[in-house]
Amino acid sequence: MLDDPVIRAKARVALQRGTLPARLPDRTWGGYGVGVKCAICELPVTKQEVEFEIEYGEGHHPGIDTFHVHVRCFAAWEFERTLGDA
Repeated sequence: MLDDPVIRAKARVALQRGTLPARLPDRTWGGYGVGVKCAICELPVTKQEVEFEIEYGEGHHPGIDTFHVHVRCFAAWEFERTLGDA
């Protein structure tokens, strides 16, 4: 797993590029990974790791409204996403 500063930088890039939305998800699910690539660090979330699935029901990205992320990546995204709110 990557170091926290690296994960935060990747989360910041995902937000800047619009790869991940900067608003709260409509739904968040948790469970064990299914091998899908993390939307932030781009490493797979294995079956031995816990992941969050963040969903946007309004179709923020046409055809793509679900993002799989590691728990630490989610925390970094949440921190970077809300940094401007402080």
